[in-house]
Amino acid sequence: MLSVPEKKTAAAELFRDRHFFNSAFFTDLREARASLSAPGSQGTTQDPSSRRALLLRYHRLLASARDDPCDFDDNLAFTWHDAFRPHLKRTAASLRFEKAAVAFNVGSASSRIAAAVDRAAEGGVKAACGEFQRAAGAFRAAGKMMEREEDAVDMGPEASAMLERLMLAQAQECCFERALAAGTSPAACSKVAKQAALYYEETYASLVIPPLQNHFERSWVSHIQFKAALFNAEASYRYAIELHDKTEIGEEIARLQFGIDAIVDAKRTARGAPGSLYDAASRLEQDMNQNLERALNENNRIYLMRVPATKVLAPLPAASLVRSASMSEILDVKTESDH
Repeated sequence: MLSVPEKKTAAAELFRDRHFFNSAFFTDLREARASLSAPGSQGTTQDPSSRRALLLRYHRLLASARDDPCDFDDNLAFTWHDAFRPHLKRTAASLRFEKAAVAFNVGSASSRIAAAVDRAAEGGVKAACGEFQRAAGAFRAAGKMMEREEDAVDMGPEASAMLERLMLAQAQECCFERALAAGTSPAACSKVAKQAALYYEETYASLVIPPLQNHFERSWVSHIQFKAALFNAEASYRYAIELHDKTEIGEEIARLQFGIDAIVDAKRTARGAPGSLYDAASRLEQDMNQNLERALNENNRIYLMRVPATKVLAPLPAASLVRSASMSEILDVKTESDH
């Protein structure tokens, strides 16, 4: 699973007498802001759960601002670095920009929490799924705050939508793992896998066109491209099992061939994807080839059904089991204490 790096920030001095914050919260707010940029507190050095708690606390305190303090102080501005290209930075005299960057880092922390969950442990898949949905909601919120801003690629509308889709794809992947573990029918598993593939496809499509093209590491792009192919293959494989049970052998053969082709193409083009993905794809390819050989033998000996061309196959049905959390859900203290 992919996690999103955190945006780094520079110190910003806040003053009670001219920044119009509620005085009852000002000391806490100033200390919280200082802790965001403190040496050793940024990046992966701090536990992501602790980091998120700090970010959420600061986000709540920012809500106590009656006005944008930048409107009353020409010297106050907030500086944040691009999460994916840290040498790029933007300074803006805008509390909205500050809030968006904090929301982005809440998403980053949630993604790191989710990626670190042991999904093989009891409740692990459910916990990871919930965290990915929180991350999706945080990235969506950051994007909405930055709709009218320019020169912030990692928080722009295209990047925010892409990151939201990526987090939903990984949450949907968790749902697929849970469905398999629960012994859910092949047809239902196929729908869940297909939706994961669609989320990954949408993510990949955003990464290969401007303004996101060449902004992300090639390994990231390859990982997402490979996941899209893998889940398209999973959907075809599970759907083909259902077709075999219905003795619809002709379409079964076509679906299996489609899935095998998807994996073969991904292995050829998605260079730089992790070895674990190649291993998973190879195991799935082997299973599909075995089923394809069986189906071809049965069709040649018994059924003699026409095999449709893969290009004329109807799209497989999909079922989304995830959604982006609202910012109020992300800020909810009960939600925080539950995970």
